[in-house]
Formats: sequence, C-alpha cells, structure tokens
Amino acid sequence: MTLNRNRIFRALFIASMFVAVAASHAGAQDKVPAEFQGDWVPVTGACTSQVRFRVAESQMTLINGKDTASYGNLGTTASYFGNEYNGISVVFLPELNSGNPPFTVFFNADEKKGVTKVDIYTEMPGPMNAPGKALQAAAKKLATRFPVNKIPLKKCPRG
Repeated sequence: MTLNRNRIFRALFIASMFVAVAASHAGAQDKVPAEFQGDWVPVTGACTSQVRFRVAESQMTLINGKDTASYGNLGTTASYFGNEYNGISVVFLPELNSGNPPFTVFFNADEKKGVTKVDIYTEMPGPMNAPGKALQAAAKKLATRFPVNKIPLKKCPRG
C-alpha cells in the first residue's frame, strides 16, 4: 500500500509542478540554451542512428528514420525538483500551454553532465477515468513510435 501511495504522491506532485510551470509561462516560451541544442542519440549507438532527439532553440523533434514529431511552446522551471534543488539538471516541457505536454526532457539527467533523458511514458497504476486512459494510450503510442523513452542520450557533434 505504501508503494501505491508513493506513486500517487509523485503523480500529484508532478501534476502540481506542471500547473505551476504552466501558470508562470502563459503565453511565454523559454529558449533552450545553446549547450543543449543539437541531435541526441542513445548512448549505446552511433551518431548515425536513425533514432534521435533533435533540440533547437524553440523546438524539439522526436525522430525515428523518416517518422518525426515536432513540438514547440517550450517551458522550463527552476523549481521542478523543489525550491531547495541545487543540482545541474535542467527540465523542459514542450507544448506547455496545451495542458498536456507530450513528454518531459531532463538535460544533465541524473546529475550527469552531457546526458539527456526524454520521459514520454510512465505506466500509472490503478484505475483511471476515460481521459486518463486516453492520455496513457497516447503516451504509450508515442513512446513506441520513438524509442527514446527514459534511456540515456548523448549529444552528437554538429556536422
């Protein structure tokens, strides 16, 4: 029971952080710092990989061969991990004002400089209402189309 309560608390915390970020960014868009811009591929692959995550100043694109999905309206927050956080991770959410960002991006993920993770899909336990089920299904479909979900990515040199 404690595990489920922890998951519920985490989900509620993330949702409240999203609301706080969205409210503070209504109509605004944050720019991705230059150090994070470029193509990111799985750390176990080569920079020629067909699976990649492309980051520009104001757009993020998931790529799997010729299949692409691009997102703008980027938002970030210094308080994603809490107001006391002093680490190096930077979090961005695309399509922030949509009310349902398709994924969360963690630059310098897990406090590792130069590592990025894209969190597209997390299985939510327990019963869900119809809108919740629809969101889960859409996220799972996106994660299947673009297999970069929660895996470490490395930045490729610009060519």
